[in-house]
Amino acid sequence: MTEILQIKRPDSLSKTAEDHIRKGIINGTFRLGEALPEVKLSNAMGISKTPIREALSALNLQGLVQIFPHRGAFVFSLSQEDVVQLCQYRLILESAAMEQAIDKNSYALLDELADTVSKMSEAREADEFEQYLELDAEFHHAFFRHCENSYLRDGYQKVGDIVQTMRTHLSKRSEQTAKSFAEHEAIVTFLCEGKVKAAKNTLKRQITRGERSYSDLVGVNQM
Repeated sequence: MTEILQIKRPDSLSKTAEDHIRKGIINGTFRLGEALPEVKLSNAMGISKTPIREALSALNLQGLVQIFPHRGAFVFSLSQEDVVQLCQYRLILESAAMEQAIDKNSYALLDELADTVSKMSEAREADEFEQYLELDAEFHHAFFRHCENSYLRDGYQKVGDIVQTMRTHLSKRSEQTAKSFAEHEAIVTFLCEGKVKAAKNTLKRQITRGERSYSDLVGVNQM
């Protein structure tokens, strides 16, 4: 029997709009707390307001957009307490995923982390800002790809885009990027040497420093 090739259906307009707005939020094109008027987005993307409205509703469920009655949609913003809780949540999940990934798939994890750090270094030297941030996110996602725990993976996925958005804003400060990169290198070194506790302490230092920096960033954006 002749094999029938399946035709890939194009994404709907609402899904296309959702991906476009998500990317704009994550890469900082849309600022934290910025208004997202349906008419403006509709004109910019050349589509009707209906798929824009559907896209904003989907992003609202994901926490990237906040919708207020009679006011409209806005890019998410976090209070200082929100930032503290987010960082605590992230630290708990990443620490657990790191331990389980080392226990279950250490060779695959370490190979991926080392390769990612090498590419991060190249991106820094080439001033490829967006590529560096994507690789930064991939570094942390690696713990969840190799931990073999779908609950940890799903839990992190719920806040992954928010974390990546905050990382974008923080990484615009060169001193933050330099410290963060050094910590990524240290984490790989410690894990290769079997020093999981030291790697977790470095991860904690990175995230808690980010917590303080996030709070400063939130304060600036709320002025």
